[in-house]
Amino acid sequence: MIKVGGVRLDSNTLGPNSGVIATKRPIISWEVLGDEKNWYQGAYQIKIKYGAQTYTTYDVVHSDNNSCVEWPGRDLESREVITISIRVAPKSDVSSFSEWSEPAVAQVGILDNSWRAPFISMVGQPKDEDVSPEILFRRSFDISATKLKSAKIYSTALGVYEIEVNGKKVGQDYLAPGWTSYDHRLLHQVYDITDLLTPHSNAIGARVGSGWYSGMLGFDGGARNIYGYRRAISIEIDIEYENGEKSVILSDEAWKSNYGPIKDAQLYNGEIYDANDELPGWSLPTFKDDAWNPVEIIQCGSKSIEPQAFGYICEIDTLKPINIIETPTKKLIVDFGQNAVGFPRINNAKAPKGHTITLRFAEVLENGELGTRPLRLAKATDQYTFKGDIDGETYAPRFTFHGARYCQIDNWYGEFSTNSIDFVVIGNQMETTGGFQCSDRLLNRLHQNVVHSMRGNFLAIPMDCPQRDERLGWTGDIAIFSPTALYLCDCYSFLESWLKDLKLEQKANGGAPAVVVPDIIHAFDTFWNGKIAAIWQDASVIVPYELYRSSGNKHILETQYESMVSWIDYIPKIEGKVRWDKIEAQLGDWLDPSAPPDNPLLALTDAYLVADAFLFKILTMTSKTAEILKLEEDAAHYAELASRCRSDFHDAYVSSSGKLTSNTQTAYALAICFGLYYNDDQICYAGNQLSELARQNDYKISTGFAGTPFVTEALTVTGHIEDAYKMILQKECPSWLYPVSMGATTIWERWDSMLPSGSINPGDMTSFNHYALGSIANWMHERMGGLKLKEPGWKEFVLQPMPGSNISYCETFHKSPNGLIKSQWKKEAGKFTYNVTVPLNSTAHITLPDGTTHSVGSGVWSFTCSA
Repeated sequence: MIKVGGVRLDSNTLGPNSGVIATKRPIISWEVLGDEKNWYQGAYQIKIKYGAQTYTTYDVVHSDNNSCVEWPGRDLESREVITISIRVAPKSDVSSFSEWSEPAVAQVGILDNSWRAPFISMVGQPKDEDVSPEILFRRSFDISATKLKSAKIYSTALGVYEIEVNGKKVGQDYLAPGWTSYDHRLLHQVYDITDLLTPHSNAIGARVGSGWYSGMLGFDGGARNIYGYRRAISIEIDIEYENGEKSVILSDEAWKSNYGPIKDAQLYNGEIYDANDELPGWSLPTFKDDAWNPVEIIQCGSKSIEPQAFGYICEIDTLKPINIIETPTKKLIVDFGQNAVGFPRINNAKAPKGHTITLRFAEVLENGELGTRPLRLAKATDQYTFKGDIDGETYAPRFTFHGARYCQIDNWYGEFSTNSIDFVVIGNQMETTGGFQCSDRLLNRLHQNVVHSMRGNFLAIPMDCPQRDERLGWTGDIAIFSPTALYLCDCYSFLESWLKDLKLEQKANGGAPAVVVPDIIHAFDTFWNGKIAAIWQDASVIVPYELYRSSGNKHILETQYESMVSWIDYIPKIEGKVRWDKIEAQLGDWLDPSAPPDNPLLALTDAYLVADAFLFKILTMTSKTAEILKLEEDAAHYAELASRCRSDFHDAYVSSSGKLTSNTQTAYALAICFGLYYNDDQICYAGNQLSELARQNDYKISTGFAGTPFVTEALTVTGHIEDAYKMILQKECPSWLYPVSMGATTIWERWDSMLPSGSINPGDMTSFNHYALGSIANWMHERMGGLKLKEPGWKEFVLQPMPGSNISYCETFHKSPNGLIKSQWKKEAGKFTYNVTVPLNSTAHITLPDGTTHSVGSGVWSFTCSA
């Protein structure tokens, strides 16, 4: 039986913590569910209910499209709730419709920059220099005794905030409103508080911390108050009664403010909390706030306030201690067993009034002690002072996060056990859409590490790392990792939001994107200030193009096209050539394992060869984008530039045989994978040379950020699949499995972040949670698992597993826009067995290891051949 499910609006799955609708005409997608074989959609029909109105049913559309369907109805209005239902008919009988899908309900945010709630700030708030205490805001209000229909809060802040209504926390999220380029835009959230209000007397309270707005940000000493220092809250409460009456409460001068028990809260340094300064009942209507400070209305500073259209930051896991360690210096350390991102939770602890405990965090141990040197200037420390409650006290920080596996606890009172503390793992809510498993335990752990690093670093923005004095949106990291990310999680809306900031800041900067987005490094003196470089700013082209490929949604190309061409046109080029001008020092194959710990720029591969290879890649992507958008002149223009770039690349770096001026793994991998060679003989030479380089290096990796995503793929497409397997299965340093063999539970920034001796790499950039080198997972999905995209949006895909080495079993899955795809194979007793699942309305092109091919539609299929 066929039914429709998985309804999405603007690529956002509907549900708790999923964000709200941020456009007037959202794009609609859905899945068709069922077990029918070779089923294809022939028609669909949509009906929409606006608010409490009856459904409007729209005309039947004869189409096989179930992804990125244009909105059929009227423009949506701010604050309204819509309900949507869909039915479909098969291609074989377009009059035979399914039942209507279960109604999917969506909340529309405040559109058209029509925000009306003032921003209120404490009168006389000083400019934070050393500490950033939380500020509390509150007011009481009365509502009618008439039965409530609904009550919604629309809120945002300058800083990070939480709201309470009648003593209860609103929502399940943390660190709202997240981080955007605050000068350009600020996100707002929406919460349903219908069940929290009571007839007559009510109260609302908000606590605001410094967060990304005014807290310390950046490395090399960084800067505070980059966006401003006046923390503020802006709240609109919309109340509707069953009798049709409505009322609105806004933040204004009627509110009061005060300091709370959080004495300091900073993202890098942690939180200091004194329970003796708690204000019991402060968000209840009976609380007396006569002694509280007045507030005043201030200007926001952001040019736009927009709905948050992607998942809120929320709890995604809770870690229990797996071990309690006494260090050589008699320190108490808790091992949570997994490097993760979040905050601690102290459970029902008892201590005398005034007793203070200190919790410090790190990713690794060194010489049996907490390894804090990689944190640089980040203190990563929480402090809690007890109020002496004989029933016990529970505490979790609100306005900070740590990247850690280990927690050192100083001055604990009484007996400590594994029940005394948890670690709450947080990240932006996004659906898991990909997975992998095989017969090799270490490869499975490697893939798990990739997932953990991605989930930990996708917090508000795609960060580089979550623990030290950085945690920034480095563009180069996501440029190379985006295909992997989009396979593993539904992060379309998350990355789409980040690209908006990239585009806005790029436009203000005259055409060059920043190397970090949001761009905060302009606020302090650093080598990176104003830096332009290939790969990093190429994210302006690569990320939107990969979003399109994974989703089939042309909208992202339409909105980001100006950004793409602005960057390409901005790139300084040699006169008369389509190559990077050498006036710009390139970052090249960043963190090549041969580079000295204190100079990651010194890679084996010519940095300009790397830059020019990526220039060809982004020119090709931009030409294809223009073609998709039917911009024929632009498509021809950028195709011609790509052709010239390829020719200039050959003149500068390639001999007639295919030999490159840089005889390195990275150079040959890029030239092969980007299509820079002219003929098969050159490709054959390059593949053989890459294979020889791998053999000479004992199949250890010798690539950095630039080459790592492509080296095993280049070996594979040139007929050296066994060499690719030897590389991925290598356990000696540098390799993918070396960190795993050293106990890593996330991907490291460097191949040797931890040296074989057990000491931490002496370089000042030594993160143990950095997803970039985890881009190998893409090869694991596509070549080991055999699942590869063919057409944008996964309408058609390739299933071609390529077994190798001693791997006897492998499976991967991806939840595509059409539904779940599974690829599972095993080798046993000379036989290769292949089981696949193809979702409805999709086509799979299957190639078995013996060369046999099949094209099939939906269903569960099984194939065999000789192993």
